[in-house]
Amino acid sequence: MSALSKTCYVFARTLSAFGLPGLRGLRTRVYRWHFRAERMSVSDRVMVVAAHRSEHAAIAFGRGVELGADAYIDYSGGVQVGDHVAISESAKIFTHNHVVRRGHADWHLNPIEFSPLRIEDFAWVGAGAIVLPRVKRIGRGAIVGAGAVLAEDVPDFAVYAGNPAREIFRRDIDGAG
Repeated sequence: MSALSKTCYVFARTLSAFGLPGLRGLRTRVYRWHFRAERMSVSDRVMVVAAHRSEHAAIAFGRGVELGADAYIDYSGGVQVGDHVAISESAKIFTHNHVVRRGHADWHLNPIEFSPLRIEDFAWVGAGAIVLPRVKRIGRGAIVGAGAVLAEDVPDFAVYAGNPAREIFRRDIDGAG
């Protein structure tokens, strides 16, 4: 990522003017350029950040990714997003956590654990869903329901919902054998 693309990205994600009808397309073009993401669609107030710097902090988007308003993606642990993935409004994705089970009483002083995440092609993270750091994979064609709190991997074509999220059913998709 060049310094110029990073500067443009910071302006595009933070300035409310980029939510105006004439500038929305420019915001999307800046996200596409900065993240080298073909046919990405970006709504208002989307945050894609490494909350903590690490050697794993990287993100890659496939083609045709849709990011809904107020979506938040923390790529501190590394994130790979496949083709035609939808991350809906107010969805939150985290790839780091602070160790609290042991160590110092002031959790700020404890180490940070990083966790990579792969979101496969045609997956959909529903509105307001939260993906916790221990999740390593959301499978191809999988759906994480609106408001779900996901704490485990999701198999291909599975639909998970609830808090904690559990498998509700498997999608019967033509040619998905």
